[in-house]
Amino acid sequence: VARTMLVAAAAARWGIATEACVAKDGRVAKADGSAEFTYGELASDAAKQPVPGDVALKDPSSFRRIGRPTPRVDTPAKVRGTALFSFDQKRPGMLVAMVERPPTFGGSVARFDARAALAIPGVKRVEQVPSGIAIVAEGFWPARKGREALVVEWNDGPGGQVDTARMRREYTRLCEFPGLVVRSDGDFDAALAGEVDEVFESTYEVPYQAHAPMEPLSCMVELHEDGGAHIVTGTQFLGVDHMIAAQVLGVEPSRVTFQNSFLGGGFGRRANPASDFTVEAIRVAMAVKDLGVPVKTVWTREDDLRGGWYRPMFVNRITGAVKGGKVVAWRHRIVGQSIARDTPFEGAIVRNGVDGTSVEGAADMPHGVPNLRVELSTTSNAVPVQWWRSVGHSNTAFAKECFIDECAEKVGKDGYQLRRELLQGHDRLLAVLDRAATEAGWSDPLPAGVGRGISVHESFKGFAAHVVEASVVDGRPKVHRVVCAIDCGLVVNPDQVISQQQGAAIFALSAALSAEITLTQGRVDQSNFDNFPIVRMHEAPKVEVHIVDTGGEMGGIGEVGVPGVAPALCAALHQITGRRIRRLPIGDQLA
Repeated sequence: VARTMLVAAAAARWGIATEACVAKDGRVAKADGSAEFTYGELASDAAKQPVPGDVALKDPSSFRRIGRPTPRVDTPAKVRGTALFSFDQKRPGMLVAMVERPPTFGGSVARFDARAALAIPGVKRVEQVPSGIAIVAEGFWPARKGREALVVEWNDGPGGQVDTARMRREYTRLCEFPGLVVRSDGDFDAALAGEVDEVFESTYEVPYQAHAPMEPLSCMVELHEDGGAHIVTGTQFLGVDHMIAAQVLGVEPSRVTFQNSFLGGGFGRRANPASDFTVEAIRVAMAVKDLGVPVKTVWTREDDLRGGWYRPMFVNRITGAVKGGKVVAWRHRIVGQSIARDTPFEGAIVRNGVDGTSVEGAADMPHGVPNLRVELSTTSNAVPVQWWRSVGHSNTAFAKECFIDECAEKVGKDGYQLRRELLQGHDRLLAVLDRAATEAGWSDPLPAGVGRGISVHESFKGFAAHVVEASVVDGRPKVHRVVCAIDCGLVVNPDQVISQQQGAAIFALSAALSAEITLTQGRVDQSNFDNFPIVRMHEAPKVEVHIVDTGGEMGGIGEVGVPGVAPALCAALHQITGRRIRRLPIGDQLA
């Protein structure tokens, strides 16, 4: 529409027909190339043109950008080290703050002694803020040394009772009882009581999971005399952070400006529903407002991993029945925390007591099982949780796809074959499933000791299938190859699709192989990459990405590549070991 109005404006200026004009590269030119106007020069006149009710869309054969690999414009700065991330931000006179937070979630300060911290050269102030004790200093190191010297006694609060080993037992027990019915097709109970060949069930578990971005959190706040502020950070949630910042400052949003930096990974952590790291930085700056300088509050890796807002821990129990080579009944019980409860998003996400993100990927599973029931039991504790790359699908796809493989074994079919049967009529899922199997050489022989597994899953209106090839070396999985087929609709930049799927595969493998967050007596056990290991370069497999175009609507891409990796890996490992992995991370379960 805009292009049509711009062309009409140019044609009117020249007194020629619109057919004699060409719009290209931000300009409208005469077809013979004798004259041209920029879009900016035509904007005022174009705005006065009648808005056309019907326009001709560009024929895809004439696309010059859409569908073509396009280098990112920020790559040179990142390669050369000149890109400014949030942690890099500096201002004249700026101070650096670090916050000593309670060791348990929901804990509070009982008492503290700041004398030793204030004796550290460079430490300017020690102030209590809602999230803990802030040490404000001339730089990172004096702030850190000051924090180490701080003497604090804590009240544990209710978070001191959280123990994930005990939670696993409790969640597993809850799976024995009915939850809220989220979906009910056919009659599961009648099917189970009828004549079937076999009834079987399995329990699948995923732990609390940290986002663990390469760049820890940070936020710089420069307060203004009128009560407003200039805030510099790296956020995925700019609009929400802006609104909440204004509320904390007690001013109109127009008096708060945000400068968003490059951010070294987010995966959802920098889209926090409470804007926690932004709000904390504002509180710290307000506590030392009399100093009249910008204050940047920074987190260490340890702060980040122990700072909460994890993907929830879930336990799933799936009960199935087969008859005559078909899956005739399926019940999926899900137990875990809600990421929306007690947040501003509860009204939009929770319906009739059901957090939609807890059951996504299960409540809407497209597989042709005539008697299907999905139930949810929502738990609650002091551990703060939020979305994590692929959100609920990271749990439900693991359970669903692993159980399909178990069903395939029961009916004596190949996992790929059974999926094709269950997904009849779902053309986009079948298209990526077939493409992944073809590109991976599904029927080709493998080297001795190497297994191959397959999965397919829809999330965020994107469709992805994965084939993983893996072996076991010294009791630990070794992933050799990941083949991904992805249908996300019209692809604007194939390079971005490929890089997102490659990154998603590595992200998913980190969580599947070794990384997890556990708590003992309310304390997070992990602190850094030594005990929260992510996939390193020498461990990274070859990741092949194949884009499938079915002509369907555009969907997501960044999260779509995560859910299917873990179940495909577990299927590959079962092929060579005969053992079912039903709990993530895999760790030393094969030792």
